[in-house]
Amino acid sequence: MCRPYRAKTKGKVERPIRYLRESFLYGRTFLGDADLNAGVEHWLLTTANPRVHATTQVAPLVRFETEERLLLQPLPARLYHSPLLGPLPGAPRVPRAGIPAAIVERRSLAAYAALAGGDA
Repeated sequence: MCRPYRAKTKGKVERPIRYLRESFLYGRTFLGDADLNAGVEHWLLTTANPRVHATTQVAPLVRFETEERLLLQPLPARLYHSPLLGPLPGAPRVPRAGIPAAIVERRSLAAYAALAGGDA
């Protein structure tokens, strides 16, 4: 978990999404979620995780098992409370998705930092 609005706590999270999109998703069709999950699991095992990463010069699977797994911390024991409070009464549904507009709780950055256990 990362502290909200703190780029330095996130690490490099955007580039792997592009890699996934360009190396796995583009040009493929899936019959449903189960087919997509099976396909990505196979791709991870055979293509993405065993390759030698250009920056680290280590395969992601090896790096995870030897370095990163040791640094993982447990998730907080307290439940996460979503800032989504529910649909607006009588809100029109979005025609394409059929989802009503929703009320979203708004908090200051200091409030988010306090929830995350740090200071703003």
